[in-house]
Amino acid sequence: MYLSEKPRSIDLYKEEGPATARDMIIDVTTNGDLPPHHHHPPHPHQQQMILGESSCEDPEVKAPKKRAETWVQDETRSLIAFRREMDGLFNTSKSNKHLWEQISAKMRDKGFDRSPTMCTDKWRNLLKEFKKAKHQDRGSGSAKMSYYKEIEEILRERTKNAYKSPTPPPKVDSYMHFADKGFEDAGMSFGPVEGVDCQAYGGRVITVKFGEYSRRIGIDGSADAIREAIKSAFRLRTKRAFLLEDEDHIVRSLDREMPLGNYTLHLDEGLPIKVCLYDESDHIPVHTEEKIFYVEDDYREYLLRRGYTGLREINGYRNIDNLDDLRTNAIYRGVS
Repeated sequence: MYLSEKPRSIDLYKEEGPATARDMIIDVTTNGDLPPHHHHPPHPHQQQMILGESSCEDPEVKAPKKRAETWVQDETRSLIAFRREMDGLFNTSKSNKHLWEQISAKMRDKGFDRSPTMCTDKWRNLLKEFKKAKHQDRGSGSAKMSYYKEIEEILRERTKNAYKSPTPPPKVDSYMHFADKGFEDAGMSFGPVEGVDCQAYGGRVITVKFGEYSRRIGIDGSADAIREAIKSAFRLRTKRAFLLEDEDHIVRSLDREMPLGNYTLHLDEGLPIKVCLYDESDHIPVHTEEKIFYVEDDYREYLLRRGYTGLREINGYRNIDNLDDLRTNAIYRGVS
């Protein structure tokens, strides 16, 4: 028995032309089930197989249109966690591109190969879905709802940390911008800073870091008002002086015209000294007391409590009655 026509060989390196009108297109679903026998557009998760006129030919799988890879739960949670860690740094410089690059690098360290653009797009989509979920009052059992709760916590932290203007925004939504083209995150742009001179952020805003904590501080008030805002934000209840140092290691004065950006808060380390305490009868040193003075009032209070009129260096002759004349880590004795 002979075949009337030999099967054509398949050249894997030869480009095939577009399917002719005589080719037959079969929709193949990814779960292996055949679609019902009626015409409908292919599902986004389906692939098309083009069969030639001869049924003995191997089917040619037509590549689906390029689309973004699906994010697994661990990837999404990692993205949200990294974005939350750096939330205070967004909208404080002219570009946030370097921040998304850092997030992308952290994702790669965890084994997730996601570019800065992919991370940005995913964050934008999460915010869009979060907004829809808030209005639709969905259940809380799905994984997506757990994402939304984490995002809501980020936005609430922004509200707590932001500078309180005379008329603070009443809702978390005030930290999310709505443009004509859709929903956008205020901390997502690669371009100029969003939020500078913007009412949603209470005017001019800087980010101040102290230890592991960062706070966004409004600088529209006087120098005293800015100082009090910083002390309140970090709960500084002492009289210790502090300074702000920018990323170029320049110490800036507190002023409403100070440059916007990221600052590190440094507390005054004070003036440490040692004071020898003597036995009143034998004038023999009993023990040494270590003290740190931050302001003149601290020094005055110590002298009053000890009943001293001043301090004198060991083997010295000059009485010291003000803080500025003390030397760091020097040893003194009280003068009555």
